[in-house]
Amino acid sequence: MTKPKKFFFGWWIVISAALQNGLGGSIHWQGFTVLFLPISQTFGISSAQTSLLFALARAENGLMGPFTGWLMDKFGPRPLAIGGTAMAGIGYILLARVDNYTQFLIVYVVIISIGATTSFMQTAFVALNNWFIKKRGLVMSINSASFRLGSAILVPTFSYIVYAWGWQNAVLLLGIFLLVFITPLGILYRRTPESMGLRPDGEVDEIIEDGSKSYDNSGYTWKEAIRTSAFWFLTIATALRLSIHGAIFVHMIPILVWKGISAETAAWYVGFLALAGVPVILIMGKLSDMFGRPKMLALCYSASALSLVLVNLSNNSIYLLLSLLLLVGSEAGSGLNWSLVGDLFGRKNYGVIRGLLGPFYNAALVVTPVSAGYIYDVTNSYEIVLYIGSIIFLISSFTFLYVGILGKKLKT
Repeated sequence: MTKPKKFFFGWWIVISAALQNGLGGSIHWQGFTVLFLPISQTFGISSAQTSLLFALARAENGLMGPFTGWLMDKFGPRPLAIGGTAMAGIGYILLARVDNYTQFLIVYVVIISIGATTSFMQTAFVALNNWFIKKRGLVMSINSASFRLGSAILVPTFSYIVYAWGWQNAVLLLGIFLLVFITPLGILYRRTPESMGLRPDGEVDEIIEDGSKSYDNSGYTWKEAIRTSAFWFLTIATALRLSIHGAIFVHMIPILVWKGISAETAAWYVGFLALAGVPVILIMGKLSDMFGRPKMLALCYSASALSLVLVNLSNNSIYLLLSLLLLVGSEAGSGLNWSLVGDLFGRKNYGVIRGLLGPFYNAALVVTPVSAGYIYDVTNSYEIVLYIGSIIFLISSFTFLYVGILGKKLKT
């Protein structure tokens, strides 16, 4: 095999995914924490009820995950990226017109969440897993870094619009933005490099005598994957880390307000945290290609565990910001986690295998944000939430290390 002279098309997919998630996915996933307090005040609901919106959206993601993963493996990521983004955009436009909590819940969970689940992140990871093997950790970390870079810019901007013009106008503009600027980016997605006569990472594919292209469909079937211990311990580690990551970032601005920071300033903290995470994510992605995903994941979530303890102990804004910087480990872990799925089980059925993890980690995400809100409603404090989160992050770290041991057995 020889290196192609022209620009490898896989990098166009990296660029498309980075733009789609950096500009669209970031504001969808990270924007919820900006809406948290305004929604609570508008509808007169508790923290637990507000958290339920996010929790039910994650429950839907868990139910849809295996199905959307199968669709991506069957038809490729492009139609889902385009259709899902358009659906999310339309949902946000409709959200601007709701006038009660029930309507908000239905639009957010049934329309926006299904669209976003289909388009953002999942399609990107399926496409990148198909197009890259040797550089898998790097390109998935580029995607994750773009997500955080977008958050650094757009979350404070979104917060300004929410508090200056009202959250209804903010979500209306978001919907239009998704439809006009983000939806067309899905056109650049392609199913596999083999479909274009290429090999993963940029090597030219060979054409066999009848003129057709040879396809590298290596990897486990989903039935084979779920029979392995590696799959189930990976599921546990993923569920543990996402359950706390999701709960903390849904409540991030309320947590910072509890620590004495204004809501507007807290949005800038979230943006700064995302910006600080960009180089860390890229470095960890590159290091994971060299030293293995499990070790880097263990490091990321050990640092995140320490961060939550220090946030609890911080008594001024400077210490609080420094404590939060360690939480970028949780941000860096996303790309590494999904790269590890490809490392263990290959390319052929990556979408459905990744999707099969969804019901488990999303079930955890149904419980933890609502539980965090309930604990705050009862105690008027996030102290218990942060300490429990620290312990769970630490358990996740050790579980990822064990997955690494099991992964070596899969290759023997």
